[in-house]
Amino acid sequence: MIKNWLVTGDTHGRVMERLSQIDSDKYIPDETAIIILGDAGINYFLNKTDVKNKKSIQASGYTIYCVRGNHEMRPERLPAINCAFDFEVQGIVRYEEDYPHIKYLVNNQIYKFGDYSALVIEGAYSVDKYYRLAGTGLTGEEDYELVAKKAGWFKDEQLSAEEMNFATLVIKNKQVDFVLSHTCPLSWQPVDLFLSAVNQSTVDNTMEKWLDSLKNEFQWKIWLFGHFHKDRIERPHVEQFFQDIQPIDSIYNRWYGEKTIHKEWYLEKSPNYYLKGDTPFDEDLKEEL
Repeated sequence: MIKNWLVTGDTHGRVMERLSQIDSDKYIPDETAIIILGDAGINYFLNKTDVKNKKSIQASGYTIYCVRGNHEMRPERLPAINCAFDFEVQGIVRYEEDYPHIKYLVNNQIYKFGDYSALVIEGAYSVDKYYRLAGTGLTGEEDYELVAKKAGWFKDEQLSAEEMNFATLVIKNKQVDFVLSHTCPLSWQPVDLFLSAVNQSTVDNTMEKWLDSLKNEFQWKIWLFGHFHKDRIERPHVEQFFQDIQPIDSIYNRWYGEKTIHKEWYLEKSPNYYLKGDTPFDEDLKEEL
């Protein structure tokens, strides 16, 4: 039975390095699960490297729950993938029979992580798409696996228009404690972290624009995302994760219950943290100020 739920950001194939940061005396592996907010990177190389990573994770004793990012194959494309109801999270997950400690969360699903409900939204756009393709001579229109293996780019990295429309119907008017996504709504994008070498006019923000609208269609308490490779608080109740590993209880208590955000002055905040009107939580800004 899972007693401890931890959250972290992108690992890009280095899951074991991230797990090594966990105090295994405090967080006993068999009782601890780690939620990765996209780009776990264990279905990236599509070769023996992925297999080696998965075997190491399985042997660690920890269980990981993966939100799909952009730098990895959709788990439903894996050749030996299964679906089953997971009693730990009270929802359907995907998994490979050889690696039952690696669970893939399903888009649009609402899960239970301990005492908290959480909505999962997967996918994002790769801003380095054209750089990846340029070095291979590929256009991106070739066979899916050929492009994935040679360029490390996955054609279906983003949600399709149909998937976004369906998600809106499913999610509208729902109420959850957490949203767990890879990318974030457009108005929260950390523009100060954008790569200077990338021409932003070439970046497809379709998903971010959709999320900007979606965030007003249902009730949520805390939104967590990865993708942009920084650990900081973006807005009240909105946190970006990369290398940090935090208990989900501590994240919740930051904004509710003990409201430790008022004591945690040392936590890095986005330059736009104090912008009003971006979230339903402007009252929290008044309390801080």
